[in-house]
Formats: sequence, C-alpha cells, structure tokens
Amino acid sequence: AWVEPIIEGDRYRFEVRVGKPPAEAKNGTAAGKRGGFKCLLSGSPIDYKYIRKEGSEGRMGTRLMAIVAEGNRGRVYLPPLPEHEDIARQANPEWKPETPLHGKCRVNVSNYGMDVYGDLFTPRQLVALTTFSDLVQEARTKVIEDARRSGWDDDGRGFDAGGTGATAYGDAVAVYLAFALDRSADAWSSIASWTPQRDTLRNTFARQAIPMVWDFAEVNPFSESTGHFIGGLEWVKKVVESLPATAGGEAHQADASTQTISRSKVVSTDPPYYDNIGYADLSDFFYVWLRRSLKPIYPGLFATLAVPKAEELVATPYRHGSKEKAEQFFLEGMKKALHNLAEQAHPAFPVTIYYAFKQSETKEGGTTSTG
Repeated sequence: AWVEPIIEGDRYRFEVRVGKPPAEAKNGTAAGKRGGFKCLLSGSPIDYKYIRKEGSEGRMGTRLMAIVAEGNRGRVYLPPLPEHEDIARQANPEWKPETPLHGKCRVNVSNYGMDVYGDLFTPRQLVALTTFSDLVQEARTKVIEDARRSGWDDDGRGFDAGGTGATAYGDAVAVYLAFALDRSADAWSSIASWTPQRDTLRNTFARQAIPMVWDFAEVNPFSESTGHFIGGLEWVKKVVESLPATAGGEAHQADASTQTISRSKVVSTDPPYYDNIGYADLSDFFYVWLRRSLKPIYPGLFATLAVPKAEELVATPYRHGSKEKAEQFFLEGMKKALHNLAEQAHPAFPVTIYYAFKQSETKEGGTTSTG
C-alpha cells in the first residue's frame, strides 16, 4: 500500500492505494538531498531556510496521512477521515517536560522549533505518557497494600533506604513499571517513523541521536502492535526473569578518577568515546519521564531537573568553550581515571578496557595504543 496526495484547489487530502507506487512517488515532495522540498499544491521549491523559520516561529504542523489497523490476515491501511484528525487535536495534556535539549540533541530538531523535550511529542502522546507515569505511583500503593494483606512483613523502609519488606517490594515494582514506560516513550514520540519495508514502527533511538523526521507513526498504546505498553512491560519482565537470583548486586555513581570502590576488585570497563555519542545529553529524553514516575521513591537520585553533565568524560566543545579545551579535558580526565583504576585493581587479574576509538582529529598522543 502507498499514500497518494489528492489536490483539490488550495486544499489536499490523502488516499491509500494498493499496488506498486509510481516511480515519482518514491521521493515524495523532496527536492533533492540539499534542495529542501517542493510545494505539494504548486510545485514551487521550498528551501530549508524557509522551513526552519516557519518551524521556529511555531507555524509548522502535522497532518494525518493514513491509519494502520489490524486485520484478520495482517495489517490494513485506511485513509484518514476529518474526524480522526479532530480526535487527535482534542488531546490536552496537563503537563509536558520543559527540559531544554542540549548539545547534539539540538543539532537537528531545534532548527524547526523543537527546543524542549515536550516538543518531541504530540499532545495525544503527552496525555498517554503523563497518565501512565502517574499510574506508576498508584500501582506502587496497590502493590504495597496487597503485599501487606498477603502477610508480608513491612519495615516501613523504601527500596532506597535498604528496606526488604512490603514497601520496598512496591518500590521495586514501580521501578520496573517506570522502565516499561521509558521504553514506551522511545516509541511514543513524533520522531518515531514508519518502516515500510518491515510494516512496523521504527523507535526514536534507532541510532544514538535525535533525528529530524518528516513523517512519523503514532502508535496506539493499547494495541498489540510494535510499541504498545504491554509489549514494553514484557521486555522488562524477560530481563528480570534472566537476572541471577543467587547473588546481590550494587550500583554506585562516582567519579572514576577519584573513586575507591574498585579497590582490590576485578575491573572491566567501557569508557566514553571522546565526542562520538553524547550519552548524558541523550539521557534527558528518558530521565524526564523517570523523574516524574520515580522521584517520590528516589528523591536524591532525581533531585536535579536534568541529568548532571559537567563531569561526563567526553570532549564536548559547548561545555568547555572550545574544541581545544574540550580535548584537553577529555585526555587529562581519561588519564586520571585509567591510572586510578590501574592502581586499585586486584593484582591477580588484568584490567579490561573496551574502547571503540573512531575520532581522527585528536593529537597523536591521544590515539596511541599500547596493545
């Protein structure tokens, strides 16, 4: 199936066609790799400068192109009706994340007026995410009550305080639900596009970046298709079922150059990759929803509005004022961190470091390999 725009004077609508699309339909309204687009109505060229200006001034909207439904023998593609768009526009979220996009997260989407994380979602997606987020705490309360009624002891301490009773159990369930919601956010954004080759949704983070997309798929959270909430919950369940139950584990957040946690330990590490991927910046996409769901349980962990970034050991010029200063920060910090790890590691075991170095612009001293 493919979508054909139908021009009616100064208006247009979309129809779903079956069969092989004509050759000219392949590129849609694109006018070449760097030529921007052409007007659907007049065929006149529209350059990126104009599109970005319109987007930055709030004059770029969305239109519903098609509806994908589940049929008896597979997916069914239907043309949208005006009432379908009206329903989508009636959504009125009570809250949206106002955390600004930073660094490489801004490179693409901020050119078109998407400056905060809430801008990456449609109103209907925001209603779904905020509703599910609020239900995490309701589910936690219900789990604690049920655990107490079933005879669980309750020391009144939460998971963060080292509790082992009903309250801590409720906290743990809430964390898993929040993880499932974060998986849903990856699918429930206006950056999640449709993959026609696979007849399915492509999630927001198909790569470690936030791209600008010109058409996207808005998944039904209650469907049985890719991206639905129960599917995300199933993935979390599979991970939990695979965890070893014979030993406990601990996670600590500390500066690698000064920490003492690794003293006499076996060390295996995967350090940051110079400036290839801005993990701290990208983490805000998930952090804003985790914070809304879990701050009552982990008030210290979610004390800040965004992920702390200043100490991230990457060469990010916008944080340090210049490319040279960013490189100096990275090389000096990496040297201190690795020296600290080597000094503290258990003498009977080697330190293993996994590093995919792809940057070719650093000084030779930063790319020398000892093995």
